[in-house]
Amino acid sequence: MIKKYIEYIVLLIFVILLKIKNYLVNAYDGFNVSQGKPPKSEIRKVQLTGGSTYIVSLPKKWVNEHGLVAKDQVRIEWRPSGTLRIVPEATSLVRKRVVELDLSKIPDEMVHDHLVGSYLAGSQVIKIKSQKGFERNHRKTFRKFINSTRGVEISAESESSIEMINLLNPSEMPLYSSLNRMYLLISSQIRDVIDVLSGGDKEILEDCHDREQEVDAIRLLLERQVGQILESASIEDSLGTSRWEASGIGKVVRTLERMGDHSYALCKLTLDRSSDSPLSIDSMPMSSTQVWQSSIKLLISNLRRRKISEIHSAKGQLLGTLKDLENFEIALITSDLDSSEALFFYRISESLRRMCAYSINMGEELLNIQSHRDSIEITE
Repeated sequence: MIKKYIEYIVLLIFVILLKIKNYLVNAYDGFNVSQGKPPKSEIRKVQLTGGSTYIVSLPKKWVNEHGLVAKDQVRIEWRPSGTLRIVPEATSLVRKRVVELDLSKIPDEMVHDHLVGSYLAGSQVIKIKSQKGFERNHRKTFRKFINSTRGVEISAESESSIEMINLLNPSEMPLYSSLNRMYLLISSQIRDVIDVLSGGDKEILEDCHDREQEVDAIRLLLERQVGQILESASIEDSLGTSRWEASGIGKVVRTLERMGDHSYALCKLTLDRSSDSPLSIDSMPMSSTQVWQSSIKLLISNLRRRKISEIHSAKGQLLGTLKDLENFEIALITSDLDSSEALFFYRISESLRRMCAYSINMGEELLNIQSHRDSIEITE
């Protein structure tokens, strides 16, 4: 009789402790949710059921958050790292990222920066409000932002508020196609500069500003897509690029954008040159453009291919040309050229030298991407 009484007491204590534990867990989760900080991960036990099937229960908050109910399906993906990813297949919830900007809290000169930041954050909707209404300079900034991005349009407007939406599906623009477009714009600009300096008509460079804007717009689109890949598993799958590789592509995009800045600077220098005497493309600094063109073509092609030897070759050529340009700039100090012409050659050489240096950085990043592609994980 005493033994049964003791067992009853132990069982009662166990039930009470279990209820206290559940209460504390719920209270902790509720606190996290109320603070807007749901737990990043949970520890769950692997259980054996039916003698041959292992199961892990799903957190209730995750199920509710994705609008799932019993018997709904989820997709389980086995990642290359060995981890599993669970994707809700039957969710009825539609999520949108919304950014709200209050112009009363933003300096006028920073409005464009905040709009670009909202765009890069992957927002589908940007809501802008101003209690005092929008001034002429605000509307000019809005037009500049829309022209410098892809897929952004004004969907609603009043005297004190404007709503912008992004109509472009990120999966509709393949990353590598956009990268190739950036390369073609920059490369064609350099070819046009060579043609003009060789005696061609300056009119072919009159659209250089438009091409510079297009390069910037593609750069913003690519950075937005890279951010979305890092955040969303579905976008990662639709674009066919791993998160690690997307991070590397983001660095390549930034490098190409810097080369675009210098190609635009070369256009401006060429247009502003007072002398019309043609330059030889076989002598420095113009001869370096031939090496840059052939090297960058090899590097861009290796975004998809896996010919490491071509990256090695391109980097070796660029390093040699970099040294030649440095020597050319040193020689300008003791040259017989007048100051304006010497300054022109120096600035041309400097931009070409920086383009070669950025191309070398791009080659090193491509080597990093290729090394990750070729790496394997083993179990010790």
